[in-house]
Formats: sequence, C-alpha cells, structure tokens
Amino acid sequence: MSAWSTRARLLLPLALAVPLPVRAADAPVFDHSRQVLLVCNLTKLEHARTAVPADPVRLAKLEVQRDGDLKLAVFLGSLGFTVTKADEASPLAAAEDKDLVVISETVDALEIGAKYRHLAVPLIDSKNDLLGDLGMAGQKNGRDYGTDDDQRFVWVVNAPHPLAAGLAAGVQNVLADEHCKMNWGKPGLGAVTIATLRGEPDKVAVFAYEKRATMNGEFLAPARRVSFFLWSDTFPQLRPEGTALLQAAILWAATKPE
Repeated sequence: MSAWSTRARLLLPLALAVPLPVRAADAPVFDHSRQVLLVCNLTKLEHARTAVPADPVRLAKLEVQRDGDLKLAVFLGSLGFTVTKADEASPLAAAEDKDLVVISETVDALEIGAKYRHLAVPLIDSKNDLLGDLGMAGQKNGRDYGTDDDQRFVWVVNAPHPLAAGLAAGVQNVLADEHCKMNWGKPGLGAVTIATLRGEPDKVAVFAYEKRATMNGEFLAPARRVSFFLWSDTFPQLRPEGTALLQAAILWAATKPE
C-alpha cells in the first residue's frame, strides 16, 4: 500500500469531520461512475521527509497541505465521484476521460503551465497562478490575479445563480479563521461573477465560464470552468457557507449545460 493510500485510510475519519451542507432537493446526485481527477502535489512532502538537514517548519506546513488534499478527495467522494489523484507530471490523457478536473492550490504552476487550457472537460481551478495559462484571466500577478491575507468573508453578488448555493446576497462568512489567505482573479467579460472579496469588487473569489463563453482575450471555454478561492491550507477551514459554495461549484461544473 502506498504512503498516500495509508495516510488516506488513517485520515478518513478526520476528513469526514469536514461539515457537509445539506444538498438542495434539486441538486444532481452522481453515482460512482462519475470520475474526477484531483490534480495536487504528490512529491513535496515526500522530499521534505527525506531532506538532510530536516526542516521541521516546512515539513509541518506540507503535512497540513497534504491533509487538506486528502480531505478534499473525501469530500469529492461524498458527492458521488470516484476520485483519481494526479500530480503535475501526469499526462493530459489522464484527464481526457474524466467528468471533472479539480486543480488544488498545492500544485506547482510552472510544472503544469498550459497543459489543461484546451481540455474539453469541466475544470475547477484553485491555483490562481494558472488562471492566465487556462485562459480564464490575464497573466499579471497582482493585477489579474493574486492572494490576499487575513480574509474570511466574501461578498455574494449573484445570489440567483446556482453557483451561489442559495446563499443570500451580501457578506458571507466562509472561513473559520480571520487570518486565512484567499485567492482571487479578475475574469473577462464573458464570466459569471459569483462572489468577490469583501470591500474589493475587482477581486473575484468565485467566478465561472459557461462552455464556449469568451474568456481572456478571444479564447472560448472548451468546457465549464470555475475559479475558486481556496488556498493550499484552507479547505479544512471552510465554514458551512464556504462548503456550500464549493459543493455548488463542483456540481455545477460537472453538470452538462442544458
């Protein structure tokens, strides 16, 4: 049994402790024939464990990130998906037969680049450094995308949309700690904006593109695309409101447009 599989088995009870929102009556329920590829980093932690000299601070940080990815995998499974994990080096072919691709913030963006740009499979991205390569935003860090510290609130600006998970318009407390990091992007005009950082209307925490919508420049979305605000260690920090937004993003992305 691999180290990853062993840790997944040991952490399963803890991962299941992540609060799950009540699924809306009309939300799709997928059987386990639905396949999701979770792209995350599978090497940093292993390298840190064998590094000489040891770096306890870095090791602790990477342990937290790995735990977050494990919990995210369990959450995806709770929604009815069969989860396959991949790393940055996995070939594009690993994603082509899947129903959904989820990119964790823990990946190294430079190692992925534009690999998934033309992939005709729905995709949820939490690595804002990849937004430009995916065609979902511009390429300039700090202008087209970025990360803000000390965040826990978003401002829901499109409450009627299914991606808003039934949350009321206005401020929503989505993270359990006020000192969390939150990723954001500045989408193109073809995007559906769902939520922004509180007091920062140009910093969009959750946005999406419908299939064939115009993304950055004149690039058309090959399938549904969602940008979600998770940082590398914030999945376990999601409050029910944040979990509801993530569930809505997953189910919307994986549902074929009418």
